[in-house]
Amino acid sequence: MTEPRDTKDRLVEFLRTFKDEQGKTIYWDRVQVMPEREQVSLIVDFQDLMTEDPTFVTDAAENPIAFLKMADEALVSVMRTDNAEYVESLDKSLIKLRFINHPDHVKLRAIRARHIGKFINVGGVMMRASEVKPLLVETTFQCRLCDTEIPQVQEDGRYTEPPVCPTCEKKTPLKMLPQKSTFQDWQKVRIQESPEELPAGQMPRSIDVILKGDIVDISRPGDFIRVTGILKTSPDFSRRGSRLATFNTFIEANGVEVSEKEYEQLDITDEEKQAIDDLAQDPFVHTRIIKSIAPSIKGHEYVKKSIALLLFGGREKLLPDGTRLRDKSNILMIGDPGTGKSQILKFVSDLAPRGLYTSGKGTTAAGLTAAVVHDTDSGAMTLEAGALVLADKGIACIDEFDKMDPNDRTAIHEAMEQHTVSIAKAGIVATLNARTSILAAANPTLGRYEPSMNVQDNIRLPFTILSRFDLIWIMVDTVEATKDRALARHILDLHQMKKIKEPDEIPPIDPVFLKKYIGHAAQNVHPDLSQEAADVIEEYYVDMRKQAEGGRAPVPITARQLESLVRLAEAHAKMALRSEVTREDAQEAIDLMKQSLLMVAFNPETGQYDIDRTQASMDSTQRSASDTVLKALQAIESETDRTTVDREALVERASSMGISRDKAEQTIELLIRDGILFSPREGKIRHHLSTG
Repeated sequence: MTEPRDTKDRLVEFLRTFKDEQGKTIYWDRVQVMPEREQVSLIVDFQDLMTEDPTFVTDAAENPIAFLKMADEALVSVMRTDNAEYVESLDKSLIKLRFINHPDHVKLRAIRARHIGKFINVGGVMMRASEVKPLLVETTFQCRLCDTEIPQVQEDGRYTEPPVCPTCEKKTPLKMLPQKSTFQDWQKVRIQESPEELPAGQMPRSIDVILKGDIVDISRPGDFIRVTGILKTSPDFSRRGSRLATFNTFIEANGVEVSEKEYEQLDITDEEKQAIDDLAQDPFVHTRIIKSIAPSIKGHEYVKKSIALLLFGGREKLLPDGTRLRDKSNILMIGDPGTGKSQILKFVSDLAPRGLYTSGKGTTAAGLTAAVVHDTDSGAMTLEAGALVLADKGIACIDEFDKMDPNDRTAIHEAMEQHTVSIAKAGIVATLNARTSILAAANPTLGRYEPSMNVQDNIRLPFTILSRFDLIWIMVDTVEATKDRALARHILDLHQMKKIKEPDEIPPIDPVFLKKYIGHAAQNVHPDLSQEAADVIEEYYVDMRKQAEGGRAPVPITARQLESLVRLAEAHAKMALRSEVTREDAQEAIDLMKQSLLMVAFNPETGQYDIDRTQASMDSTQRSASDTVLKALQAIESETDRTTVDREALVERASSMGISRDKAEQTIELLIRDGILFSPREGKIRHHLSTG
């Protein structure tokens, strides 16, 4: 190993003279502005150190504690030559040279005993963080007999005091002087394997990380962080408190890098960058991407197209008043069994960055949002991030959405619209980022989708949830000989491992390359809404709304669909890496919206679109019929002076007021189900507000 003094001198030389590709002395420039910014640490990229002198890696590997000590001394030396007065005003133990991007990257799952005491680099998602506490570094004690002040260094985070006073040499309790002692900020966080690194069918591994000094509180649960530090151990204890031969491991962090981007693990080469540009110029780029979404599932073109737009996302906007307009879309698939919903979800969760897959029955509100857990070591309550927080800037795929407990399902209301998760439990009040798209799949209540009933009756989901989905797709299993034969041949070819090739088929894109293409688009493409695209969307919105003027017809579309159209149009432009949303992009978004509304909001009885079929407890036709039934009930009550009326008489009176007998019967059942009417005994009907 190189002599320590030599290591320090070489580090001093590196900080003074290292130049980047533009010829700037980046680290020397940063040292000079440290006093102005009141900084006490300097971040150094270890790759720059290796470029300057490869032996630094050996020095750090052989004795990392001595290496870090030399690094801190080197920084103090360089700062002193620039601004000695600032250095003298600081506690030297707080001045740190912090390293990131160390070449010895170890996966959490691969940490072993051989790594103990080594300088390593690990990455993961922060699951929980303790409160920031002051850690005693050096204590000043005072003898109660002779008043002598005795300094004592505290090592390994354990509180120790001198056994005797060095002056009077008497064993007496010493008094601690906090005002003359040195403290340092301390925090313990836990990081867990990211979803991308987690092998199928395995439990995620996690490790505790100790943060000290100015790196505490720089990240929060849900953030992806890379930690460079020394792997250390702490003794394990049995339930009775006796010490065991096994040890717990933790990392004492030297440097922490917080990834703000969802594509932190993408590494795009120059060849791939050229391939990305070539694909963007392809006139069939949209078709190729759509065909690359779950290619083994036949059909469902509109669903796949909307999922492609979901993967790319729109453009997030922050308004001058602080309001944030979300860029992520939410999509719901309602379908008969065997229509490929779950396989589509699985494919998307693998393809998407930070993609998470979860199923209805095995999902709770705390598991989706955030949980307050008891830290057994410190006894404090800490916050642990849930699935939507872990999928921040990614996609959360929720299968069996209809099987979720209603109380748990309401927990995602805020995440779907505001892209945050707020929690107030056990004295912890916090708001975490959950900027995620939700792709959900649900089965109809009666097993199969019944076209004669609206979406509400088919799925029985609260309209507060349904209104937050940008697009809702109905995937019906229809019987048709030609399509059935083509589907059977397609599935059998898959089972025979045959290469499926249809005539004149545009080849799909490899999933690995598509993931990089999506990542490149998200990082570098932020399309602006052009005036002509805005005019197209405005015209469609106003034309649809005109149908309901004067209150004569149902409301066909609301402002939520208007924002959805903007997001979808921006995503369509992103797919071709365009910097501006064109008229074509806006028209494609409108076509998708039309198809979705045709499935869920079109009322065949009136021939009109009615958004209340998904966004209210009853649509306009049902409301009209309900009004008629309630007026008929009120009329009979006033005539007979009774609050309980005969059901058959009510049906007769309602049908005489303009609705059919079947509709009257159906409406009475609906009102009973909603609790507006009730049947005290067979054949009798009563309003629940009636008295007497």
